[in-house]
Amino acid sequence: MKKHLYFCLLCLLGYQAQAQTYNYTDLGVLFSQDNNTGTARATGLNGALGAVGGDLSSININPAGIAIYNNNELNFTLGSYNYDNSTDYYNSSMNNKSTVFNTDQVGAVFVFRDAITTNDWSKVSFAVNYQKTANFHTRNSFYGNSGFASFNKHPNDPDTNNEYNNAISQDFYNYIDGKASKINLALAGQYGHNFYAGFSINIHHIDFSQSTTLNELSTDNNNNTLDVLATEDLNENADGFSINLGFIYKPIQSVRLGLAYQSPTWYRFAENFSSKELIASIPSENIDAADPFIDNSYLEYQLRTPGKLTASGAFVIGKMGFINLDYRYDVYNSLNLNGSNSFRNDNQYYTNVLQNTNNVNIGGELRLQNISLRGGFGYQESPYKTNLDPRNTDVLKLGDQYSGSLGAGIRFGASRLDIAYRKTMQDNEYDFNDANQQFQYIQSGTIDNNNSRIIATYTYSF
Repeated sequence: MKKHLYFCLLCLLGYQAQAQTYNYTDLGVLFSQDNNTGTARATGLNGALGAVGGDLSSININPAGIAIYNNNELNFTLGSYNYDNSTDYYNSSMNNKSTVFNTDQVGAVFVFRDAITTNDWSKVSFAVNYQKTANFHTRNSFYGNSGFASFNKHPNDPDTNNEYNNAISQDFYNYIDGKASKINLALAGQYGHNFYAGFSINIHHIDFSQSTTLNELSTDNNNNTLDVLATEDLNENADGFSINLGFIYKPIQSVRLGLAYQSPTWYRFAENFSSKELIASIPSENIDAADPFIDNSYLEYQLRTPGKLTASGAFVIGKMGFINLDYRYDVYNSLNLNGSNSFRNDNQYYTNVLQNTNNVNIGGELRLQNISLRGGFGYQESPYKTNLDPRNTDVLKLGDQYSGSLGAGIRFGASRLDIAYRKTMQDNEYDFNDANQQFQYIQSGTIDNNNSRIIATYTYSF
């Protein structure tokens, strides 16, 4: 769990310091989430492509899917991410909305038939694909009063025994930006008429920044007001790699079965962290403002995310369309932190509070000559064990996620244009009082997320 130097110093001064930005444990869970991003076709199917393939985004589920291609293909995806949530802290609610635009995906697949040297392999496909895998854009605001003062002493108060324990208000702002992305290099082939196999090497990158601000007002027994502004800035940059392996088998023409393994991603992080505490003057007591307390730190560490196993099944109705179901099992007990400082407690935290998860995505496509209609829905289980004591979790706690999607595509000549809409719903908790373990009854702020994506993909086949 993140313990920065300034926490210790503040405790020596008599403050009850807070963990406002995410702990390392929180970041490990956040960077392990599956967001079902990619092309508009994949998004319209809610990411359910494991057994049907034929889409560049299927590399991230089952790389054998690129062996389904019969022609070379290029595509390019643009989209908007719409963030919409409501927060609640001690019965005080706030709404937060914002929109960002991104290049979500660019890729190409090339199909080779003439290079086959054995009759058993009828074709080989090679693909290179860039895909944004997560958009961290977040805007959360909390306003309320827990009744507990996080900061209860002024360092310039001549009465060292005087405490400002009567909380008046607490305003907390959490602003996050950044993205996670990956480059896939995939190779797959068709063996005989019914078997497809593939693998990919994936190069990952994370760019993450978080800024938090806590403004707290509290009074002493003489109604003198202590005004504290605490800010934290966290920047995480990482590069990593992983591999995917998978196959698809057709026992009969209308049925496809898939099995794929996504290895853990091995990341190497560089972190910059800074914090500042500003404590205002108290004119009624002739108490001057405290000197600003500023702390900066730098750390390098490694993160291994969970491995994932996906089983898929699809029913294909000739050229009319298909229904595909993907079941994914995420092995969160393999989540691990490592670095120059000790992460023993952090890794024990993962053992104590996390569970392996069951996740399901279902998608279908109906083809009407040159027009395709798509839809899907999904369930992603929370990685946190049920019935946990709230004080046993760190800053962030993710709930179950439910999602639904719609999409359509039109083909004209060698080109195709696809559009899709996907909405996710998830209730999370944010405990910006995490370090105040002595306050056993402080509630976490709750976040009701209703986020959505609208994207379009242009595809050219040749």
